[in-house]
Amino acid sequence: MSNHIEKEISQEDISYIEKHLNRNDLKEFLDIASVAGAHEMVTRGIPGVYEGTHQFIRDIETAQLLQEKFPNMPYSSPEGFKEWLTDRLSGSTNSQANALSRLQGDGAGEVDFVREMQGNLRSLFTKTDFAKDASGNVTSNYPGIDAVEINRFTGKVINEYQIKTLRSEDSINKVLEKFTSNSHYNENITLVGPKELIEEAQKQGLPNPVKVMGTVKENSDSVNALNDKIQSGQMTTELSTKAVVDKVAGGVVIGAAISIGISSLFNFIAYKKGEISKPELISRIGKDGVKGAITGGALAGLSLFVPGGIIGIGIGFVVGSVLRRALDDAFGEGIFADILDLTNSVQANVKLLHKGSIYIAELVEADGKQVARTVTTVQDLTTERINTLKRLQDYEERFQAGQDIVKNESVQSRLNQLDNIRARLENEKWEM
Repeated sequence: MSNHIEKEISQEDISYIEKHLNRNDLKEFLDIASVAGAHEMVTRGIPGVYEGTHQFIRDIETAQLLQEKFPNMPYSSPEGFKEWLTDRLSGSTNSQANALSRLQGDGAGEVDFVREMQGNLRSLFTKTDFAKDASGNVTSNYPGIDAVEINRFTGKVINEYQIKTLRSEDSINKVLEKFTSNSHYNENITLVGPKELIEEAQKQGLPNPVKVMGTVKENSDSVNALNDKIQSGQMTTELSTKAVVDKVAGGVVIGAAISIGISSLFNFIAYKKGEISKPELISRIGKDGVKGAITGGALAGLSLFVPGGIIGIGIGFVVGSVLRRALDDAFGEGIFADILDLTNSVQANVKLLHKGSIYIAELVEADGKQVARTVTTVQDLTTERINTLKRLQDYEERFQAGQDIVKNESVQSRLNQLDNIRARLENEKWEM
């Protein structure tokens, strides 16, 4: 957790909130805050602390796609993946290049494309998936294409895609030549690739439809990141065991908890007054939420709330005590519970740790008042932790200065207790 502690709110601030906002505004605020915070956490995470649900799932899907394409390879475990890559990178220059190309070209690049298409509004009407053979298997040598787009209503294939994720501009002409000379080539296949490749294809008058996906540098950065992660043994290759999957059936995977604080509310007021645009509001609130995020061991045992519109995304929420008090003072006690009802929020009790990074939250349908009573407030947690550390530091300083003299077992016992507190807090790995 960060030291994201908000200042106390003044009576003038409370009057301002009461004057400019109503219940419907507060519902809109909570809707925007939860979506913006979830988007920020899912796509970007917290540098050095939490990678983001998007990246976590991307790693898993990359490993699983490679395993399906190359069933005899050891991509199903971090250890096997590391051993394979280490072996290939210790070989010839050609062996090294082929290994990295497999990571990006056969794996991550295709995963990125399918995930992007699935996240597009058109996915309401079409489904994009990896090309499969007659038996329904994804293979490494499917003729001519890598992915297909299917009409959800008719089941017919409406688009075929060839995905190229080259890492160097030096190979652009070679890639285009190989694409057009393939025996299964036709002018209706959509060529997907980095900006530099697509620009050259259009310059050469290629008749195929095209789609830009990233740049050569982004592809290079992607494979370098995968390389580092695999060789460090940190590549996640599966989401869960059967036991965890069974738990998810009655709950939701939680990767982090975002805080919604008073500064986000003032940004919302600025938006309502026309001082900032909606994109700027979303950006500010998203960044505010991540500043006060809770991750890792600190999630265990928390009660969070999850607005109805984002159940399943993997992000829970806590609301800062300063914001809670401000809303109660401005609109009367119980307003937070009313807002939770309006947004169809549910309570999420975080209860199960899996592999040190993923928690399962049991979802509990409850009325707003019940959820409001049980939802943890992030400022109270932060303040309690900092006060504990200050008391510990003060006690140790007095002891070192000779103000406390160890004369009996009770004092020594107290020091041992404080050491245990310090060890426990450090093991929880909350970022201060």
